[in-house]
Amino acid sequence: MGEQLGLARRPHPCLRRPARLAGTRRRPGIHHGAAEMTRIRHSLLLGAPLFCACLAASPAAYADGPYRLAPGDTVEIGLAVLGDQRQRAMIQADGTIALPWTGRVMVGGLTEAELQTRMEMLLPNRTLRSRAPDGREHIISIRPEDIFVSVAEFRPVYVTGDVLTPGQQAYRPMTTVRQVVTAAGGYSLLRSRATQAGADPADLRRDHDTLWTDYLREYFRTLRLRAELADHDEFDLTPPRASPLPPSVAETIAKAEQDSLKVSQAEFRLESSYLARAARETQEQVVVLARREQEEGKGVDADTAELERVNRLFGGGTLVSQRVTDSRRAVLLSSSRRLETTVQLMRARRQADDYARQLERLGNQRQNTLLLQLRDAGARLAELALRIQAVGEKLRPSGGAPAVPSPGATPSISLVVTRKVGDQWQRLTVAEDTDVLPGDVVEVVLRAEASVAVVAN
Repeated sequence: MGEQLGLARRPHPCLRRPARLAGTRRRPGIHHGAAEMTRIRHSLLLGAPLFCACLAASPAAYADGPYRLAPGDTVEIGLAVLGDQRQRAMIQADGTIALPWTGRVMVGGLTEAELQTRMEMLLPNRTLRSRAPDGREHIISIRPEDIFVSVAEFRPVYVTGDVLTPGQQAYRPMTTVRQVVTAAGGYSLLRSRATQAGADPADLRRDHDTLWTDYLREYFRTLRLRAELADHDEFDLTPPRASPLPPSVAETIAKAEQDSLKVSQAEFRLESSYLARAARETQEQVVVLARREQEEGKGVDADTAELERVNRLFGGGTLVSQRVTDSRRAVLLSSSRRLETTVQLMRARRQADDYARQLERLGNQRQNTLLLQLRDAGARLAELALRIQAVGEKLRPSGGAPAVPSPGATPSISLVVTRKVGDQWQRLTVAEDTDVLPGDVVEVVLRAEASVAVVAN
């Protein structure tokens, strides 16, 4: 096919030297000189590692020949003259890719080496324009040695049948059926059609464990809420005995709730301490203001008595009016000071009452919030317990159709690969160590066959 397309003249650089050496044979009548044989040996020593590396980088080392590109594969083409710029293109259904330098190019059915050769034939006939940072435009000529191609992504492999997580997987070179099944979670007798009835037991087991995780979360949350209500800093971190989950799961959830309890308690105590200290300081201020109000009241009474005495003397003609004016001013000042102190005292008492009320409200609101959360957590616990019980009933074997195979049953594994060869799809019975190709569909079928025990008489 490469000769018909005119691509065999320039094989891939990785395959060029080994291909010529592999075809070198001693023909009758032709004698190789010592220098020629030395050159061949050096070429073999230098070319063999590179040749092996090229084979390991692509699915080309299979018995049925090098891997040929097909729709769905993604190729990457780069030009050394453009630095790190590379162009990726997915092969379309018609076998072509679209490149900005050449337009659409037919690459379906080519090997990676033939794709390299085709690009080396097409691209050197093109010229590229590149703009430098200073704004000047340069014309770049492409040489064959500037071109490098690779397969960036292969078509995915599909796994179906009796595995834990069937579906699509990214293809990696030199992947075997065993590795594909392992990536799919391994064989799953719970999914086997020979033993499965009704809902998928694997899904039920997953739901069962998920419900238990939620149950543990609500369980430890309930313990944390009760500890907060009792103003305790710790609670019992022991999980329920019926929990099927690993102890590490319960330990992680319990530790998170324990940390949450410590943070909540510290925050509440800090807020309570602030309000209590503010109330205490305000109450001390009330005491000081009350004492000052009392002293200023005595001063007002004394100034008032002095004003009455001055008025009597002024009426008797023994004092001048200026003395009366001074006495009146003194009564006014002392009364104003007493009135101001009385206002401050009223404000301080009101502030003290507010702090006390805030402190009481903080405790009541916290208690009400915790009680509501505890009620919701209890209802959630009851709901989860019922759901766990329902899923457990579905997992319980019944009616002679157990969800898991009975002891003594030997599973029989059937592996079939559906592969497109040419224009036809083929179903191939394979072993676990068989290599898979891009686009393969691996079907896994498990059957539980009763083993027969031979007893010697």
